[in-house]
Amino acid sequence: MTIRSKVLVGIAGSIAAYVLFAPTDSQTVDPAKTGERAPAVRSPRRAETHGERALHALYLLTHRVSDGASANALFAAHSWYSPPPPPPPVPSMSAAQVVALQVPTAPPLPFAFMGSYTPDGSTPVFFLTQGDRVYNVRIGDTLDTTYSVDSFANGQLVLTYKPLKIQQQLSVGGAP
Repeated sequence: MTIRSKVLVGIAGSIAAYVLFAPTDSQTVDPAKTGERAPAVRSPRRAETHGERALHALYLLTHRVSDGASANALFAAHSWYSPPPPPPPVPSMSAAQVVALQVPTAPPLPFAFMGSYTPDGSTPVFFLTQGDRVYNVRIGDTLDTTYSVDSFANGQLVLTYKPLKIQQQLSVGGAP
């Protein structure tokens, strides 16, 4: 027995119980309105029993059986998914801004200045650190084949990032 037929049998049983145990006063029970016409004239010879009224009520409900498609739609799967909002519009950029974004730049200097030393009558030696490594460099030296030490002027050590040939400055304060 399918769920639909079980539900219909339950409804029919509820209606039959109501008809059987309802008050017999005709003013307290309204007849059901259906598309079919019930017999207009009742036999004056005898009154209907409760059982006959119940069968008649069930007969009047037989045309109300729905098709399977609408019954399945009651329990159809629903999704609560809502798509994310569209991304905000991209502001238009001028040609100069687009070119500026495409220009490659050197990474920030990985070195920190630790100190310097100038021996008598020779070029200064600068001590630079990168993580736990210490470099002692002079003007003209190359660090890890990536940076070259070019010059020292006004408290700035000038280094060149060799892959892009971009010069960067490292502040060394008032060192030699």
